[in-house]
Amino acid sequence: MATAGKAAYEELTKLATNFVTAQKGIWDHAAWLDFMSGVQNKGFDISGEMQSNLGDLLNAMNRFYTTCAATGNMESTMKSVVNDSVLFIREHSGVWDHTDWEEFVKTAQQNTFTLSESTTAYLGGILEALKALYVLPPAATAKKRTTASRTKASAGSQPAAAAKKSEEAKPAAAKPAVRKKVAKKAPKSQ
Repeated sequence: MATAGKAAYEELTKLATNFVTAQKGIWDHAAWLDFMSGVQNKGFDISGEMQSNLGDLLNAMNRFYTTCAATGNMESTMKSVVNDSVLFIREHSGVWDHTDWEEFVKTAQQNTFTLSESTTAYLGGILEALKALYVLPPAATAKKRTTASRTKASAGSQPAAAAKKSEEAKPAAAKPAVRKKVAKKAPKSQ
């Protein structure tokens, strides 16, 4: 993963960690949409796969957070677990065996607290969700802003072309539905 990709990956994990801890493990769909909008405003391309992987990551973090909330300062615990996970994924280039996993669990316990069987499973969920994001190439913030400024510049000179290009760039869920004209059938005679 290139240096810009690593920085973007780290920023994305920090955004997710901050969201879960700020929400204290509880959020609704509106908060999810605000989070996604904030991620997109930071310059990330939110494709369907990226949305799905971010959702998986937040759910994994939420399970860990709610299970461990009674143990103390969850903000520092979550940050430690996510940082340990990111370092582990990078060191192993997203591929590891069971022995590596056991070493990771020991490291996480040393940096946080003794993990129960369920919290260890939730830690594994966080690790796997972060791994899924690691293999995606997140768009670098500067690249996204440059593309947006080019689109604005061309919009002034060619409004129809810019509108079409803007529409093509939207994810399928954001595009307006195309309605087909359906001819009405004549009523059946009896």
